Amino acid sequence: MAPGTIVLKFFISTLVVCLTVSGAVADGLTFQRQVAKILDEHPRIASAKHTVRSLGQGVRVAEKAWFPDLAVTGSRAYEDRNNASGTDDTQLNSNDVKFTLTLPIYDFGSKQSGTKIARLQLLQAEKTLQLTKQSIILEIGIAQIGVSTAIEKLRYAKRSLLNLKKQTKLEDIKVKAGAGVSTDVLQAKVQLAGARARFEASKGILANQEHRYRAVFGDLQNDFLKPRKIKSQIEDLPETKEEALEVARKNNLQIQSLSDAVSISRTTVSQVQSNTLWPKINFIVDNSYKKNVGGTLGVAQELVAKIQFTYNFNLGFSALNSIDAARDNFSATQTQLDDARRLIDEAVSNAFVAYRQAGINAELLAEQSELSGAFLELARKERTLGKRSLIEILAGETAEINAKSDAAEARGSIASTSLVLLSAMGILEARHLELE
Repeated sequence: MAPGTIVLKFFISTLVVCLTVSGAVADGLTFQRQVAKILDEHPRIASAKHTVRSLGQGVRVAEKAWFPDLAVTGSRAYEDRNNASGTDDTQLNSNDVKFTLTLPIYDFGSKQSGTKIARLQLLQAEKTLQLTKQSIILEIGIAQIGVSTAIEKLRYAKRSLLNLKKQTKLEDIKVKAGAGVSTDVLQAKVQLAGARARFEASKGILANQEHRYRAVFGDLQNDFLKPRKIKSQIEDLPETKEEALEVARKNNLQIQSLSDAVSISRTTVSQVQSNTLWPKINFIVDNSYKKNVGGTLGVAQELVAKIQFTYNFNLGFSALNSIDAARDNFSATQTQLDDARRLIDEAVSNAFVAYRQAGINAELLAEQSELSGAFLELARKERTLGKRSLIEILAGETAEINAKSDAAEARGSIASTSLVLLSAMGILEARHLELE
């Protein structure tokens, strides 16, 4: 056997083993472990964690702004000096080293504002991380609900299709035997065509939900857990819309993040004023070592300690423009926060109404399903007595199966709207994802 063929077979065998092991690991995970691994490994969450760590280092940098700075300057040169008359000219190789220690004393609040801004940015990033986790949790829940509901609806559609095929075939046999009615066969075929359309539509819906499930779960998708439904977390849901709004105003992470942005922009105004309107006061120590510098032969040492203030002011009064820009930015962030509060109120109100409406729809559709089943049972008995036609029985069976399918979708809607409401309120957690 050729060496290339052996290598190819080995590669394929290794790939198959890896895929098998990967699938076995995914199938062995519980749903809670799936959720935990997704929250640990999701790229968006990993990115948010890196941002938190980066800004944490930024806080350390800002807190160390009061530490002294040490600057070291050295040079090596050749000096050729034509000195004044009466003094000999010099040609010397010179060296010098200068150490400058600068200790900030006072800057009218600039560094203090910088530290506060860095800490606020870190808090904002931490809230963004929690908000990202909530969005991923919601995606997991919606994906699980979507695929489980689609599987159940496809099952009902298939059941309806098989039943109609069976009934149509039986009636066709009766007609050929001279015992049936040809119009019943045609009507049954009409019902069958509708069942086929619903079945194909259900297959398409399941395919789309499978794509979403795969995008969310990735290698952790578990075929055994796909049909399982998410429980509706009734105990954490508010009784009234007003209660939901109150919880959201305290806990919604988008509002909290924008509140931090307002605080950052407010502090930035103070920092800009300190940087542009006031001087910087530093304590400076210079220690120089010189050899053959300035035409002076030999080694010299110089030590200077001083208090120094530095004031830079643009004569075009650009400082005022910088302050106005910072103030406008503060006004913009405050406006964004006010608008976000209105939008969150709207989102929470709509989510609460959707959840309540889903509950009402589920109750009504469950009742419709029970009534359809009761009607069908009675209609079948009347059919044996010759009081019901085949078409009525087929219509009843179709109505019952469709009602059960609609009821299943309504139950899924209760779970999904409850998760959306918890997310809008800002209290959605991984513990809310629990399978029935």
